Amino acid sequence: MAEEDSFSSSATTSQEQEQLENRNLIVPSVAADHHTDDLTEASTTLSGFAGVKLGTGSVKKLVIRNFKDKPLILENYTEEAWQKLKEAVQAIQNNTSVQYSLEELYQSVKNLCSYNLSANLYKQLKQLCEQHIRAEIHQLREYPFFPFELFIFFYHARQMSMIRNIFLFLDRTYVFQISMLSSIWDMGLELFKSYIIRDQNVQSRTIDGILLLIEKERNGEMIDRCLIQRLLSMLSDLQIYQVSFENKFLEETNRFYAAEGRKLVQKKEIPGCLYHIKNLLEEEVDRVRAYLSLNTQKLLIAIVEKQLLGEHLSAVLQKGLSYLLDENRVEDLSVLYQLFSRVEFGVQVLLQHWIDYIKVLFKEDIIEK
Repeated sequence: MAEEDSFSSSATTSQEQEQLENRNLIVPSVAADHHTDDLTEASTTLSGFAGVKLGTGSVKKLVIRNFKDKPLILENYTEEAWQKLKEAVQAIQNNTSVQYSLEELYQSVKNLCSYNLSANLYKQLKQLCEQHIRAEIHQLREYPFFPFELFIFFYHARQMSMIRNIFLFLDRTYVFQISMLSSIWDMGLELFKSYIIRDQNVQSRTIDGILLLIEKERNGEMIDRCLIQRLLSMLSDLQIYQVSFENKFLEETNRFYAAEGRKLVQKKEIPGCLYHIKNLLEEEVDRVRAYLSLNTQKLLIAIVEKQLLGEHLSAVLQKGLSYLLDENRVEDLSVLYQLFSRVEFGVQVLLQHWIDYIKVLFKEDIIEK
Protein backbone atom coordinates (compact mmCIF):
# COMPACT_ATOMS: atom_id res chain seq x y z
CA MET A 1 0.00 0.00 0.00
CA ALA A 2 2.80 2.36 0.83
CA GLU A 3 4.40 1.71 -2.50
CA GLU A 4 1.11 2.28 -4.28
CA ASP A 5 0.65 5.60 -2.43
CA SER A 6 4.18 6.61 -3.28
CA PHE A 7 3.66 5.74 -6.95
CA SER A 8 0.38 7.51 -7.03
CA SER A 9 1.96 10.56 -5.46
CA SER A 10 4.87 10.32 -7.85
CA ALA A 11 2.52 9.97 -10.80
CA THR A 12 0.50 12.96 -9.64
CA THR A 13 3.62 15.07 -9.28
CA SER A 14 4.78 14.01 -12.72
CA GLN A 15 1.41 15.00 -14.24
CA GLU A 16 1.40 18.41 -12.53
CA GLN A 17 4.89 19.16 -13.76
CA GLU A 18 3.89 18.21 -17.30
CA GLN A 19 0.84 20.54 -17.09
CA LEU A 20 2.99 23.41 -15.83
CA GLU A 21 5.44 22.95 -18.65
CA ASN A 22 2.62 22.92 -21.17
CA ARG A 23 1.17 26.06 -19.55
CA ASN A 24 4.51 27.84 -19.79
CA LEU A 25 4.56 27.07 -23.46
CA ILE A 26 1.01 28.31 -23.96
CA VAL A 27 1.22 31.64 -22.06
CA PRO A 28 3.86 33.31 -24.27
CA SER A 29 1.96 32.13 -27.33
CA VAL A 30 -1.32 33.62 -26.13
CA ALA A 31 0.43 36.87 -25.13
CA ALA A 32 1.98 37.14 -28.55
CA ASP A 33 -1.35 36.49 -30.25
CA HIS A 34 -3.06 39.04 -28.01
CA HIS A 35 -0.34 41.66 -28.77
CA THR A 36 -0.74 41.13 -32.51
CA ASP A 37 -4.51 41.57 -32.22
CA ASP A 38 -4.01 44.90 -30.43
CA LEU A 39 -1.76 46.27 -33.20
CA THR A 40 -4.20 45.13 -35.85
CA GLU A 41 -7.11 46.73 -34.02
CA ALA A 42 -5.23 50.04 -33.50
CA SER A 43 -4.07 50.11 -37.11
CA THR A 44 -7.61 49.47 -38.33
CA THR A 45 -8.98 52.15 -36.05
CA LEU A 46 -6.46 54.76 -37.19
CA SER A 47 -7.02 53.99 -40.85
CA GLY A 48 -10.67 55.03 -40.39
CA PHE A 49 -10.02 58.62 -39.23
CA ALA A 50 -13.49 59.34 -37.91
CA GLY A 51 -13.18 56.45 -35.48
CA VAL A 52 -10.00 57.61 -33.79
CA LYS A 53 -10.50 58.23 -30.08
CA LEU A 54 -7.33 59.30 -28.38
CA GLY A 55 -7.10 58.65 -24.67
CA THR A 56 -9.50 55.65 -24.75
CA GLY A 57 -8.68 52.08 -23.78
CA SER A 58 -7.92 51.04 -27.35
CA VAL A 59 -5.20 53.70 -27.68
CA LYS A 60 -3.56 52.67 -24.42
CA LYS A 61 -2.89 49.27 -26.06
CA LEU A 62 -0.54 51.07 -28.49
CA VAL A 63 2.11 51.39 -25.75
CA ILE A 64 4.68 48.81 -26.97
CA ARG A 65 7.47 48.29 -24.49
CA ASN A 66 9.36 45.78 -26.65
CA PHE A 67 9.94 48.30 -29.51
CA LYS A 68 12.74 50.85 -29.32
CA ASP A 69 11.91 52.63 -32.61
CA LYS A 70 9.00 55.12 -32.74
CA PRO A 71 6.02 53.63 -34.59
CA LEU A 72 5.02 55.27 -37.90
CA ILE A 73 1.27 55.13 -37.26
CA LEU A 74 1.14 58.64 -35.78
CA GLU A 75 3.09 60.19 -38.66
CA ASN A 76 0.89 58.53 -41.24
CA TYR A 77 -2.24 59.72 -39.50
CA THR A 78 -1.11 63.33 -39.15
CA GLU A 79 -0.28 63.55 -42.85
CA GLU A 80 -3.57 61.99 -43.89
CA ALA A 81 -5.59 64.09 -41.42
CA TRP A 82 -4.00 67.33 -42.60
CA GLN A 83 -4.58 66.36 -46.23
CA LYS A 84 -8.25 65.87 -45.43
CA LEU A 85 -8.44 69.26 -43.67
CA LYS A 86 -6.55 70.95 -46.50
CA GLU A 87 -8.97 69.57 -49.07
CA ALA A 88 -11.92 70.82 -47.02
CA VAL A 89 -10.46 74.35 -46.65
CA GLN A 90 -9.66 74.58 -50.36
CA ALA A 91 -13.15 73.39 -51.23
CA ILE A 92 -14.62 76.17 -49.08
CA GLN A 93 -12.32 78.76 -50.64
CA ASN A 94 -13.27 77.61 -54.15
CA ASN A 95 -17.00 77.47 -53.32
CA THR A 96 -17.22 73.75 -54.05
CA SER A 97 -18.75 70.98 -51.97
CA VAL A 98 -16.79 69.53 -49.04
CA GLN A 99 -16.47 65.74 -49.16
CA TYR A 100 -16.30 65.27 -45.40
CA SER A 101 -18.77 66.03 -42.65
CA LEU A 102 -18.15 68.84 -40.18
CA GLU A 103 -18.10 66.35 -37.33
CA GLU A 104 -15.41 64.28 -39.03
CA LEU A 105 -13.25 67.32 -39.77
CA TYR A 106 -13.71 68.70 -36.25
CA GLN A 107 -12.62 65.35 -34.81
CA SER A 108 -9.50 65.35 -36.99
CA VAL A 109 -8.54 68.78 -35.65
CA LYS A 110 -9.17 67.62 -32.11
CA ASN A 111 -7.01 64.54 -32.63
CA LEU A 112 -4.12 66.54 -34.05
CA CYS A 113 -4.31 68.94 -31.11
CA SER A 114 -4.27 65.96 -28.76
CA TYR A 115 -1.03 64.86 -30.44
CA ASN A 116 0.47 68.26 -29.41
CA LEU A 117 0.52 69.40 -33.05
CA SER A 118 -1.53 72.57 -32.49
CA ALA A 119 1.27 75.01 -33.34
CA ASN A 120 2.02 73.33 -36.65
CA LEU A 121 -1.68 73.04 -37.47
CA TYR A 122 -2.23 76.78 -36.94
CA LYS A 123 0.83 77.57 -39.06
CA GLN A 124 -0.35 75.33 -41.91
CA LEU A 125 -3.85 76.83 -41.84
CA LYS A 126 -2.50 80.39 -41.95
CA GLN A 127 -0.26 79.55 -44.91
CA LEU A 128 -3.21 78.03 -46.75
CA CYS A 129 -5.36 81.13 -46.16
CA GLU A 130 -2.49 83.40 -47.17
CA GLN A 131 -2.04 81.59 -50.48
CA HIS A 132 -5.74 82.03 -51.25
CA ILE A 133 -5.71 85.75 -50.40
CA ARG A 134 -2.77 86.34 -52.72
CA ALA A 135 -4.73 84.77 -55.55
CA GLU A 136 -7.67 87.11 -54.80
CA ILE A 137 -5.50 90.15 -55.54
CA HIS A 138 -5.12 89.02 -59.15
CA GLN A 139 -8.91 88.74 -59.46
CA LEU A 140 -9.32 92.32 -58.25
CA ARG A 141 -6.81 93.53 -60.80
CA GLU A 142 -8.51 91.60 -63.60
CA TYR A 143 -11.94 92.99 -62.65
CA PRO A 144 -11.19 96.57 -61.61
CA PHE A 145 -14.74 97.76 -61.09
CA PHE A 146 -16.26 99.20 -57.94
CA PRO A 147 -17.33 97.63 -55.59
CA PHE A 148 -15.93 94.21 -56.56
CA GLU A 149 -13.79 94.30 -53.41
CA LEU A 150 -16.96 94.20 -51.33
CA PHE A 151 -18.01 90.93 -52.92
CA ILE A 152 -14.51 89.54 -52.37
CA PHE A 153 -14.69 90.53 -48.71
CA PHE A 154 -18.20 89.10 -48.34
CA TYR A 155 -17.10 85.71 -49.65
CA HIS A 156 -13.88 85.85 -47.65
CA ALA A 157 -15.79 86.53 -44.42
CA ARG A 158 -18.22 83.70 -45.12
CA GLN A 159 -15.36 81.33 -45.92
CA MET A 160 -13.45 82.23 -42.76
CA SER A 161 -16.58 81.64 -40.70
CA MET A 162 -16.92 78.12 -42.13
CA ILE A 163 -13.21 77.42 -41.72
CA ARG A 164 -13.34 78.58 -38.11
CA ASN A 165 -16.16 76.11 -37.44
CA ILE A 166 -13.89 73.29 -38.57
CA PHE A 167 -10.93 74.49 -36.50
CA LEU A 168 -13.02 75.59 -33.52
CA PHE A 169 -11.23 73.23 -31.12
CA LEU A 170 -7.86 74.70 -32.13
CA ASP A 171 -9.24 78.23 -31.79
CA ARG A 172 -10.64 77.68 -28.30
CA THR A 173 -7.68 75.81 -26.86
CA TYR A 174 -4.24 76.52 -28.33
CA VAL A 175 -4.98 79.93 -29.91
CA PHE A 176 -6.95 81.14 -26.90
CA GLN A 177 -4.08 80.33 -24.54
CA ILE A 178 -1.45 82.25 -26.52
CA SER A 179 -2.09 85.98 -26.40
CA MET A 180 0.29 86.79 -29.26
CA LEU A 181 -1.75 84.70 -31.73
CA SER A 182 -4.78 86.11 -33.50
CA SER A 183 -7.96 84.10 -33.45
CA ILE A 184 -8.74 82.31 -36.71
CA TRP A 185 -11.36 84.95 -37.58
CA ASP A 186 -9.01 87.85 -36.83
CA MET A 187 -6.19 86.12 -38.69
CA GLY A 188 -8.41 86.00 -41.79
CA LEU A 189 -9.26 89.69 -41.47
CA GLU A 190 -5.61 90.64 -41.02
CA LEU A 191 -4.62 88.72 -44.14
CA PHE A 192 -7.39 90.38 -46.16
CA LYS A 193 -6.31 93.79 -44.88
CA SER A 194 -2.61 93.16 -45.53
CA TYR A 195 -2.87 91.77 -49.04
CA ILE A 196 -5.99 93.39 -50.52
CA ILE A 197 -7.15 96.58 -48.81
CA ARG A 198 -3.61 97.87 -48.31
CA ASP A 199 -3.00 97.45 -52.03
CA GLN A 200 -2.94 101.12 -53.09
CA ASN A 201 -4.97 100.63 -56.26
CA VAL A 202 -7.68 98.66 -54.47
CA GLN A 203 -7.84 101.03 -51.51
CA SER A 204 -8.01 104.17 -53.65
CA ARG A 205 -10.75 102.69 -55.82
CA THR A 206 -12.76 101.66 -52.76
CA ILE A 207 -12.51 104.99 -50.90
CA ASP A 208 -13.01 107.13 -54.00
CA GLY A 209 -16.05 105.05 -54.94
CA ILE A 210 -17.63 105.56 -51.51
CA LEU A 211 -16.94 109.31 -51.53
CA LEU A 212 -18.41 109.67 -55.01
CA LEU A 213 -21.64 108.00 -53.91
CA ILE A 214 -21.90 110.24 -50.84
CA GLU A 215 -21.37 113.37 -52.94
CA LYS A 216 -24.08 112.24 -55.35
CA GLU A 217 -26.46 111.81 -52.43
CA ARG A 218 -25.61 115.28 -51.14
CA ASN A 219 -26.48 116.64 -54.56
CA GLY A 220 -29.92 115.04 -54.39
CA GLU A 221 -29.35 111.76 -56.27
CA MET A 222 -30.66 108.41 -55.04
CA ILE A 223 -27.91 105.95 -54.10
CA ASP A 224 -27.62 102.47 -52.62
CA ARG A 225 -27.17 103.27 -48.93
CA CYS A 226 -27.00 99.60 -48.05
CA LEU A 227 -23.97 99.22 -50.32
CA ILE A 228 -22.14 102.08 -48.59
CA GLN A 229 -23.05 100.71 -45.17
CA ARG A 230 -21.58 97.32 -46.07
CA LEU A 231 -18.41 98.85 -47.48
CA LEU A 232 -17.88 101.00 -44.40
CA SER A 233 -18.63 98.04 -42.14
CA MET A 234 -15.93 96.15 -44.02
CA LEU A 235 -13.46 98.95 -43.30
CA SER A 236 -14.51 98.97 -39.64
CA ASP A 237 -14.08 95.20 -39.37
CA LEU A 238 -10.61 95.58 -40.85
CA GLN A 239 -9.92 98.42 -38.38
CA ILE A 240 -8.95 100.90 -41.10
CA TYR A 241 -12.14 103.00 -41.18
CA GLN A 242 -10.55 106.07 -39.60
CA VAL A 243 -7.18 105.94 -41.31
CA SER A 244 -8.31 105.08 -44.83
CA PHE A 245 -11.79 106.64 -45.01
CA GLU A 246 -12.76 109.09 -42.26
CA ASN A 247 -9.92 111.58 -42.74
CA LYS A 248 -10.47 111.83 -46.48
CA PHE A 249 -14.26 111.94 -46.01
CA LEU A 250 -13.97 114.92 -43.64
CA GLU A 251 -11.68 116.71 -46.10
CA GLU A 252 -14.21 116.21 -48.89
CA THR A 253 -17.02 117.32 -46.57
CA ASN A 254 -15.12 120.53 -45.76
CA ARG A 255 -14.61 121.24 -49.48
CA PHE A 256 -18.24 120.48 -50.40
CA TYR A 257 -19.84 122.62 -47.70
CA ALA A 258 -17.40 125.51 -48.13
CA ALA A 259 -18.73 125.86 -51.68
CA GLU A 260 -22.30 125.28 -50.50
CA GLY A 261 -21.97 128.00 -47.82
CA ARG A 262 -20.79 130.62 -50.31
CA LYS A 263 -23.62 129.71 -52.62
CA LEU A 264 -26.25 130.04 -49.88
CA VAL A 265 -25.15 133.50 -48.77
CA GLN A 266 -25.10 134.78 -52.33
CA LYS A 267 -28.36 133.37 -53.67
CA LYS A 268 -30.89 132.80 -50.87
CA GLU A 269 -32.80 135.22 -48.71
CA ILE A 270 -32.34 134.78 -44.99
CA PRO A 271 -35.47 132.67 -44.23
CA GLY A 272 -34.66 130.25 -47.03
CA CYS A 273 -31.00 130.26 -46.07
CA LEU A 274 -31.75 129.38 -42.45
CA TYR A 275 -34.08 126.49 -43.24
CA HIS A 276 -31.74 125.15 -45.89
CA ILE A 277 -28.89 125.06 -43.36
CA LYS A 278 -31.17 123.35 -40.85
CA ASN A 279 -32.18 120.71 -43.42
CA LEU A 280 -28.58 120.05 -44.45
CA LEU A 281 -27.56 119.50 -40.82
CA GLU A 282 -30.45 117.05 -40.35
CA GLU A 283 -29.43 115.21 -43.53
CA GLU A 284 -25.89 114.76 -42.23
CA VAL A 285 -27.17 113.39 -38.91
CA ASP A 286 -29.37 110.97 -40.86
CA ARG A 287 -26.35 110.01 -42.97
CA VAL A 288 -24.46 109.07 -39.80
CA ARG A 289 -27.34 106.90 -38.65
CA ALA A 290 -27.62 105.21 -42.03
CA TYR A 291 -24.04 104.19 -42.76
CA LEU A 292 -21.36 106.26 -41.04
CA SER A 293 -19.70 105.53 -37.72
CA LEU A 294 -21.21 107.30 -34.73
CA ASN A 295 -17.70 108.47 -33.83
CA THR A 296 -17.70 110.47 -37.08
CA GLN A 297 -20.79 112.51 -36.20
CA LYS A 298 -19.22 115.14 -33.93
CA LEU A 299 -16.44 116.01 -36.37
CA LEU A 300 -18.79 115.93 -39.35
CA ILE A 301 -21.43 118.23 -37.85
CA ALA A 302 -18.77 120.66 -36.63
CA ILE A 303 -17.46 121.02 -40.21
CA VAL A 304 -20.94 121.53 -41.67
CA GLU A 305 -21.84 124.15 -39.05
CA LYS A 306 -18.58 125.99 -39.59
CA GLN A 307 -18.74 126.09 -43.39
CA LEU A 308 -22.46 126.83 -43.73
CA LEU A 309 -22.76 129.30 -40.88
CA GLY A 310 -19.61 129.93 -38.87
CA GLU A 311 -17.78 131.45 -41.83
CA HIS A 312 -20.78 133.68 -42.73
CA LEU A 313 -22.24 134.93 -39.43
CA SER A 314 -22.12 138.65 -40.19
CA ALA A 315 -23.10 138.13 -43.84
CA VAL A 316 -26.23 136.18 -42.87
CA LEU A 317 -27.29 138.76 -40.28
CA GLN A 318 -26.65 141.69 -42.57
CA LYS A 319 -28.69 139.95 -45.22
CA GLY A 320 -31.91 139.84 -43.25
CA LEU A 321 -31.90 140.25 -39.46
CA SER A 322 -33.56 143.65 -39.74
CA TYR A 323 -36.26 142.19 -41.99
CA LEU A 324 -37.03 139.38 -39.50
CA LEU A 325 -37.27 141.86 -36.62
CA ASP A 326 -39.32 144.39 -38.57
CA GLU A 327 -41.80 141.73 -39.66
CA ASN A 328 -41.85 140.07 -36.25
CA ARG A 329 -40.97 136.67 -37.75
CA VAL A 330 -40.80 134.90 -34.41
CA GLU A 331 -40.47 131.37 -35.77
CA ASP A 332 -37.70 132.39 -38.15
CA LEU A 333 -35.92 134.28 -35.38
CA SER A 334 -36.13 131.18 -33.21
CA VAL A 335 -34.47 129.09 -35.94
CA LEU A 336 -31.84 131.81 -36.36
CA TYR A 337 -31.00 131.74 -32.66
CA GLN A 338 -30.86 127.91 -32.53
CA LEU A 339 -28.43 127.81 -35.44
CA PHE A 340 -26.22 130.62 -34.18
CA SER A 341 -26.01 129.01 -30.74
CA ARG A 342 -24.39 125.95 -32.34
CA VAL A 343 -21.29 127.75 -33.61
CA GLU A 344 -18.46 129.51 -31.82
CA PHE A 345 -19.16 133.21 -31.15
CA GLY A 346 -22.53 132.85 -32.86
CA VAL A 347 -24.61 134.19 -29.97
CA GLN A 348 -22.18 137.07 -29.34
CA VAL A 349 -22.31 138.15 -32.99
CA LEU A 350 -26.11 137.86 -33.01
CA LEU A 351 -26.37 139.95 -29.84
CA GLN A 352 -24.12 142.65 -31.26
CA HIS A 353 -26.21 142.91 -34.45
CA TRP A 354 -29.38 142.99 -32.38
CA ILE A 355 -27.96 145.86 -30.28
CA ASP A 356 -27.00 147.70 -33.47
CA TYR A 357 -30.55 147.19 -34.75
CA ILE A 358 -32.00 148.62 -31.49
CA LYS A 359 -29.71 151.66 -31.70
CA VAL A 360 -30.75 152.37 -35.27
CA LEU A 361 -34.41 151.91 -34.35
CA PHE A 362 -34.21 154.34 -31.42
CA LYS A 363 -32.21 156.83 -33.46
CA GLU A 364 -34.82 156.83 -36.18
CA ASP A 365 -37.58 157.19 -33.57
CA ILE A 366 -35.83 160.16 -31.97
CA ILE A 367 -35.32 161.82 -35.34
CA GLU A 368 -38.98 161.38 -36.21
CA LYS A 369 -40.00 163.00 -32.94
